[in-house]
Amino acid sequence: MKGKRLLTLGIAVFVMTTVVTVRSMEKGNDGDFQLTEADVGKMCLSGALMVGSRGAERQDTPEEQQKNETENVQEDSGAADSTAAQEVPAADAPAVVDTQDPVNPSPQTINIDNSKPLVIIYHTHATESYQPASDGNFHVLPEEGTVREVGNVLTKALEKQGIQVVHDKTIHDNPSYNQSYSRSLETIKNLLAKYPNAAVVIDLHRDAAGYSGGAGKTTIVNGETVAKYNLVVGNGNPNAEKLKIFANTVNKKAEELYPGYGGRIIEKAYKFNQYVSDYQLLLEIGNNENNIRESDACAKYFADVIAAVIKEHSN
Repeated sequence: MKGKRLLTLGIAVFVMTTVVTVRSMEKGNDGDFQLTEADVGKMCLSGALMVGSRGAERQDTPEEQQKNETENVQEDSGAADSTAAQEVPAADAPAVVDTQDPVNPSPQTINIDNSKPLVIIYHTHATESYQPASDGNFHVLPEEGTVREVGNVLTKALEKQGIQVVHDKTIHDNPSYNQSYSRSLETIKNLLAKYPNAAVVIDLHRDAAGYSGGAGKTTIVNGETVAKYNLVVGNGNPNAEKLKIFANTVNKKAEELYPGYGGRIIEKAYKFNQYVSDYQLLLEIGNNENNIRESDACAKYFADVIAAVIKEHSN
């Protein structure tokens, strides 16, 4: 609408200019060069169109960037609509008992080779940051204070338990946030081709406080304040049921090891590239109102959970 108003105003101004210009020319004595009223009118109309076009050229707002990203996820996943998320608290998730139990299934046996990387960690939105790194609406390029730092903590904690990790820090959401998932899909496909023995794949994010109540979420583990985590499952994936089984298994283990630590399982009608593995976790550690210390602490304990799950379900 703004562009149309500019166009209308531009045309009106230039039509008036046309009349004045032509009348002035008719009074002039220069017989070598004359423009007709029609010629000047065409020139003015062309200028008005340019004015209207410039009014439409602008950068996307953060809200529009988020909308574009959502549409990109829908396009990549083939999701028909953005249905509301379904949240399943850890305490209400189905119990995991036995692989053969049709009521309470657990993951199939994970084939592992300790001489090769067992876990791949990457970040679709690698610039997501925590307090106090709040520049750019909590999206910063330096690694300190971001999900990449949290990934470093998770990596080191797993390696202390003898689990080899590949931590890829490729930035997929800068300089353009649009199609971050398209770019991260290329990364994870290349990583899985290079490390086919990887047992668990983690796309590590943080949540946004606006989506989780406007405050940092924390719990106490071993007397330490740690950020809460979420596990997001894309119901648009053909392996969605297996993803839910794995997410429930991880969450139950978290509650078993550290009561109160287990997070939420959030189901959404997208894919988020989770079809690449039945053991893919879209892990959100904390949100932008959590500080980096709380988030790093969460990653430290989450490593214990992943290590326990791998050991219990390996052959």
